[in-house]
Amino acid sequence: MFPSMFARKPDKAAALKKMKIHVATFGVWVAVVRLTPYVLHYFSDHNEELKLEL
Repeated sequence: MFPSMFARKPDKAAALKKMKIHVATFGVWVAVVRLTPYVLHYFSDHNEELKLEL
């Protein structure tokens, strides 16, 4: 049927190693996405103050 249907499965140690690498990469991307707005706000030069004039 499909040639890859009967391929050997990777051993458990290699699969766990690859999974750890993927989880770490995903964690780094989440951290980058979460921290980017704070870093950009810190380096922005305009001051955002709310002033109410009555």
